[in-house]
Parts: sequence; structure tokens; C-alpha cells
Amino acid sequence: MTGKTAVIIGAGRVGGSIGYLLKEAGIAIGAVVTRSLQSAEQAALFIGEGDPMVDAAAAAKRADLVFITTPDRSIKQVCSAIAGAGAFKRDALVVHMSGVHSLDILEDARTAGARRAVIHPLQSLADREQGIKMIPGSFFRIEADPEALEEARSLVEILGGAELELPGWKGDRDSVALYHAGAVVVSNFFVALVDYGLNFYEALGADRREALQAVLPLIQGTLRNIESLGIPAALTGPIVRGDVQTVQDHLDAMKHRTPGLISLYKELARKTVAVARKRESISEQTAQELLHLLSP
Repeated sequence: MTGKTAVIIGAGRVGGSIGYLLKEAGIAIGAVVTRSLQSAEQAALFIGEGDPMVDAAAAAKRADLVFITTPDRSIKQVCSAIAGAGAFKRDALVVHMSGVHSLDILEDARTAGARRAVIHPLQSLADREQGIKMIPGSFFRIEADPEALEEARSLVEILGGAELELPGWKGDRDSVALYHAGAVVVSNFFVALVDYGLNFYEALGADRREALQAVLPLIQGTLRNIESLGIPAALTGPIVRGDVQTVQDHLDAMKHRTPGLISLYKELARKTVAVARKRESISEQTAQELLHLLSP
């Protein structure tokens, strides 16, 4: 990567974080492009380098590495506009970091003589400051043209990441969708699950914000267990112990006080029975008793 110049097109949470990390790693940031000059100036100030610009094609002309980190819906349009203006350098590496798109969305760049890569971090970035702390150490999905694969891997290494190997990857829509669905489940659905759990404490009159603070140490302890023990070993609670009566008590209480919470509880509990089976902590008879109790 010595002597390479990168431009960041779309410098929000992801683009701003990546620009900063690349600059810190010694890669020159030639330009930072956003839809308004003011936001481009703010992003360049955060990154610490790069001319603020609004013209993506003009910026791309000066770059060996073109990062298109716009919202997902705009990636193809931006790539096509730059290619149409003849602005990609021959053999430039054009990168997007979307979890919901494959290489195909950069086809116009390849037609224009550039190389393509996808490097998607399995990470949830709330803002740029958090991004520069959390991207290093994250795993990335890497997809690239054969002649660009090693350079894509080098970029991930520079960013402090590691490659998630996906031997079953076919580069089709289903591969992309399954990969992204996994990320949505463990991140977005996790937030929704915590929101669901707070409903039980609210039913007992707790303040929602205080209830969240109360369960955070439990959540953090569970995450530490997952990290140190893995799954299914990290599973605790009544189902992994085969405590059918406690599960019955939960259902009875919900029937009396919070009937709207029963359906999701049962669905999650059935999944938990499956994890307990993997751990071999309950007998088949106990598993069947629990599943009968948890039937829809």
C-alpha cells in the first residue's frame, strides 16, 4: 500500500471511520466527498486529511483506492456516474463496504478497467468515534476480483481486522442475503430482544431506563461467557437445567399479567431447548416435556 492515495466517497459513520484508520496507517487521503461541501469539510476535519469535495468523479481521478461508502441504495449510482465520466484510473481498486451487496454492484467500475472489492466489517457503528475504536479487531467479509484479492486482504489487515472465511459463498443474492441476515439477527434483533425483556420489568412498575441499567450487567456477563466459553457452553437458566416447573410458572404469570408477551417467549424458549440439546444438559424426555409446554 506504500504510496497509494485513497478517496472516501460518502464519509458518514463508516466512511469517516475508515478514512481516519487508513490515514493513521499511512495511506494518503486525497479527497473526502459528500453531498454538501460543509459536511465534506467536517468529515475531512475528523479524518485529519483530504480535500473536501462534492464531485465524486473529480475526486476519483486522483485515487488509487476509491472507497464508495455511501448509503447502500446509492453505491451503484455513484459507481456508474464515476465510470461514465471516465474517472476511474486503470487498475484502481474500487471498494464498497456494504453487507447487502456483492461485487456485482461495482460492475461498471470493472468495465472501466478498475478492479473491485468488498470488505464488510461485522460491526455495529453508531458514530465515527465508535467506529475507529471498534473496527480494529472486527471480522470482515472479503470478496474481490481475483487480481484484487490480496490487496483487499491487505486493506483488512491495515484496518486491524481479520477475514471471516465463508467456504459456501457463491457470490449470488442468496449468499449475500444469508450473510447479512446473520448480522441482523445477532445485532439488530438483539436490541429488539433486550427491548422485549424490559417489558417484563415495566409490567412490575419499573422505570424503563432504570430497568435497562439493571439488566446491563447481566447482558455483559452473558457476552463474557459467550466469549470465553462459546455456545452452547455459555447457556444458563431454567431450560438448560431442565426446570420444567419454572418455565410453567413463567407462562402462567404471563397469561395472568402480560398475555401479549407469551408468543415470543415460547418461540425463543423452543430455540433455547435446541441449544440445551446441543449441550447435552437435558434428557430427551425433558426436552419433549418442555417442547409440549411451549407449543404454539
